[in-house]
Amino acid sequence: MRSNLMEDKVGEKVFMAGQEAVEKAKKINSQLIITEPEKRVEQVSHQMAEDGLSLSAARMCRFIKIFPPLACSAEDNGTSFWCPGLFRDRKTGSLNNKYGSYIDPRKCRRPDNVSKINRICSFFVSFVLLLSFLIAPLVVAGESRQNTSAARTELAELDRLLKSLETFDHSQGEGPSLQLERLIFKIKDDLGLKLQAEQKLLEFFKKPVSRDGRIAVSKPLSWIAGSESVKVLSAFLTDPEASDPARYVLERIPGEEADRALLEALEKSSPEFLSGIIGSLGRRRVEAAVPYFEKLLKKGPSPAATAGILEALGNLNRAEATNLLKNYIQSPDEEIRLAAVDSMVRIAQRQIKENRLEEAGKISGLLLGVKLEPAQKVAAFRLKILTAGPEAKSLLISVLKGKDEPLQAAAIGLIAEFFKQDELSSLLSTFNYILPPRQIQFISALSSYPEPQVREFLMKVISSQKDESVRIAALRTLGRVGDATTVEFLAERAAQAKAPEKTAARESLVFLPEKAVDQKILELLAASTSQEVKNELLFSACERNMVAARDFFLAEASNPAADRALVSRGLRAFGNLSLADKILEVAFSTQDETYREELVNILAIWAQNSARPDSKSAFFTQLLAKENDPEKVSVLVQVIGKIGERSSLPLIRKYLSDSPPPVKEAAVKALSDWPEVEALDDLLALARKTSDLKENVLAIRGLVRLTASQTYRQPEGATAFLKEIYSLSRRAEEKKLVLSTLPNLPCASGLEFCESLSNDPEVGQEARTAAEKIKQKLQS
Repeated sequence: MRSNLMEDKVGEKVFMAGQEAVEKAKKINSQLIITEPEKRVEQVSHQMAEDGLSLSAARMCRFIKIFPPLACSAEDNGTSFWCPGLFRDRKTGSLNNKYGSYIDPRKCRRPDNVSKINRICSFFVSFVLLLSFLIAPLVVAGESRQNTSAARTELAELDRLLKSLETFDHSQGEGPSLQLERLIFKIKDDLGLKLQAEQKLLEFFKKPVSRDGRIAVSKPLSWIAGSESVKVLSAFLTDPEASDPARYVLERIPGEEADRALLEALEKSSPEFLSGIIGSLGRRRVEAAVPYFEKLLKKGPSPAATAGILEALGNLNRAEATNLLKNYIQSPDEEIRLAAVDSMVRIAQRQIKENRLEEAGKISGLLLGVKLEPAQKVAAFRLKILTAGPEAKSLLISVLKGKDEPLQAAAIGLIAEFFKQDELSSLLSTFNYILPPRQIQFISALSSYPEPQVREFLMKVISSQKDESVRIAALRTLGRVGDATTVEFLAERAAQAKAPEKTAARESLVFLPEKAVDQKILELLAASTSQEVKNELLFSACERNMVAARDFFLAEASNPAADRALVSRGLRAFGNLSLADKILEVAFSTQDETYREELVNILAIWAQNSARPDSKSAFFTQLLAKENDPEKVSVLVQVIGKIGERSSLPLIRKYLSDSPPPVKEAAVKALSDWPEVEALDDLLALARKTSDLKENVLAIRGLVRLTASQTYRQPEGATAFLKEIYSLSRRAEEKKLVLSTLPNLPCASGLEFCESLSNDPEVGQEARTAAEKIKQKLQS
């Protein structure tokens, strides 16, 4: 009975061990390690666990493990057994199958790939560690030698620079000084080099070098200076040649050691060094200097030294500093008085930042109780307002209603800090009390409040004020706080006013923010009956780049009362070739030749910008083929000429002969304005054969322009051509034009030609000027 129970327990343990083996096999399989043969091993091992129940208890207790695949590695040689269902005898260590037969491990052994990889990895890691262990000292030694070599190089460079600075003079240039600064900046973070460099710079300071040399060294020395520098430089504080550069360095050395050095120098220095040392102590904010300053003030130093002490006290926060300053705010010496007041203001400003309002308020009250300069009075009142707390607004209002102009200036400067947008009524009511010189400042301060109440106030001021400068200020402020509701007012003001008020109104209308302003301008353009107002609205549309206003410019193109320069500007900016029909109608109907020519230029610009490169003038050539009216034909010919498309040149040539006078004149103008040199031969032929003076003038001008554009030609060839053009010119104006072009093509033949005309009664002066220019260019 007991034997059967023991067998059951042993069987149960064996079964559990088999289950563990199966789970391990599944885990290895999930890692893509188990192969098909090893799966069979798992099945056999599991079956063996079930069959193990038939073994005797005495036999079973000696078997300790079911060997899972690839997990039964031999202890000595790192190999695994592939034989399924093997057991190791606890006593003998031999392997047995489920029938109890002995198994030879050598026949079941196969190499374990995982173990091989592990051994390779272990060997590789060991090798890398060993290699690192051997190489690291060599690398460190190499870096050390490299750093040492670099340090020697930099120190040698420092010695060279210091040698060159011994006789340095700023008038010779800043080269050595800048090189020294770059070098010290480079090494200042290396402790070893920093100490060595500091020592070398201090040794330089001790030498009998030039004053400029010490000044050049002081700046880089201040970057690396330490306690050693304090000890060395202290001795130079009373040296006439080295005091300033020594103080410069000491001012920038942190710590009490430098403070003590300056205080000791202050006690024993002569008057000529007092101001400098006092200034250094003030800039360093040495609080311990107050007793020293008080002692000096009792001795009655010079006014300059006294002012320096008072200025330095303004940098200190001790109450004793303020008490000393109180004694000098009413000094008869203006320099001393100004220094004392300025220092007290600075102390109060720091107290306000530190929220010590009560102390700052006492200072402001003290200052306002004495006679001050206007600027100082403003500063003192500002302190009073900033420390007044809840009473600040009422105090500002009372000052704005007063008669003290400096205080009003201070109050206006604080408006934005104390008044919110819903507190403007009481503020605006003070305008009539404000003195005229400060009304402009008050209006400018309202630019921080884009509120309807402010806009109404500004428009009222513009309409009622007699002072033009006040109206202009209000217009400019309205431009910053205005909206769509102010567009009409500004347009009417611009239409009625004269410069510079007109300019201010225009600028304000242009700079009004928001898209709603553009819409309002369009609405007013559609509804306005006043031509002056409409012109101002069109001007603002141009300045605001409102493409949507194009139709209004087109409508105004045929309006004789419109500002044609403004209309032309708008059409150039916003029009395109789709409007060509309507613009041509205006060009055909207008009697103003200048305006017609401007419209022709606009049409040419549209064609050049919008048409295909090979058919810029196609639209106009098609119209020309259908047109018989000489006036309209001449306009179209001019447009085609302005476009200057090469394929249109034969068409222009056709109209040079057997055409009505207006058409022929238009063709001549087209050739004269032709942008490319292919018209050169036509113009030359025209100049040779025409008997009409106007045609001759147009041809000569076109020839000169195209010749001057041929910068690639040899000067001699171009000059020969210009000589011929000169011979064809019938008026002195065209001859002068030729002579003014010759210096652009300098050559000996051109110089000779100009010199030959130097005594000509018509063009002698221009010829001599051209000859002089040619000489200068030939010599250069």
